[in-house]
Amino acid sequence: MIDPTRLSLLVALHEQGTLHAAASALHISPSAASQQLATLTKEAGAPLTEADGRRLRLTESGRVLVDHAYALLAHLERALGDVQAAAHGELGQLCVGAVPSLIPTLLIPAARTVRERHPRLHIGIHEITVPDCLDRLCNGELDVIVSVTSDAASADDDPRCTRIGLGTDECHLAVPADHPAARRAAVDLAMLADQDWISTSAGDACDQLLHSACAAAGFRPSVRHRASDWAAVAALVEAGLGVALVPRGARLPTTEAVTTVATNGDPIRRHIHATIRRGTETRPAVANYLAALTAAQRSEPR
Repeated sequence: MIDPTRLSLLVALHEQGTLHAAASALHISPSAASQQLATLTKEAGAPLTEADGRRLRLTESGRVLVDHAYALLAHLERALGDVQAAAHGELGQLCVGAVPSLIPTLLIPAARTVRERHPRLHIGIHEITVPDCLDRLCNGELDVIVSVTSDAASADDDPRCTRIGLGTDECHLAVPADHPAARRAAVDLAMLADQDWISTSAGDACDQLLHSACAAAGFRPSVRHRASDWAAVAALVEAGLGVALVPRGARLPTTEAVTTVATNGDPIRRHIHATIRRGTETRPAVANYLAALTAAQRSEPR
């Protein structure tokens, strides 16, 4: 393997014309330069210079190697620059996973911010399901996951991970436009105790939130329909098949047949978290994306 330092000497000899001047340009002694040139000749396996009076001139092999040396040294400079950029979070790639409702409201705005500020840091966005997302994070398939919980104090005891709170997302009721509740500015959940309900997958964060909110209002919701896609939830509400508790960040499709209504009392909120492998918070690329996520969450309409 040819040492780049010795390639620099050959380039300096080409540019300066004499070995003494080349050594001076590289701040080494003439004897050290002579030794390096002899070693480079052995590494190349062909004569690189020939005597021209008291000077050295490049052979054809030497000129060919100089041409390559310029390209190799330039590539090495770019490589070192990229290493520094990666060390400062300006270059690389991150794979980020999130539950579907957070992709348009948080992940895409955060990715757009990163693209504007750090154009060589590439973000890959993946939809996740809660059961396997921690394993995908810890095996390196994902670098950040963004998810929701029904309770800010929910368990966070996986020693492999660190969870960072990003804020909350207030929930409201989605009811058919001709429902009596649609004419009110806000309603008590207890008024809907006898309604059919539409919820998400059994046991997930939004389903837990629905059940805990209804329990606080003194009843257990009769969940007749379930859908993991908020557009499907809206379609079920529009069809008059029930009412639903929907986070503001879900951004239901705009339709005159569905009305959203606030709830009386304390706001019902789901809690949004970013989770990373423990220790990766020191990676600048991860820190840059987490900062963009935080900014996106703050800019979300309340």
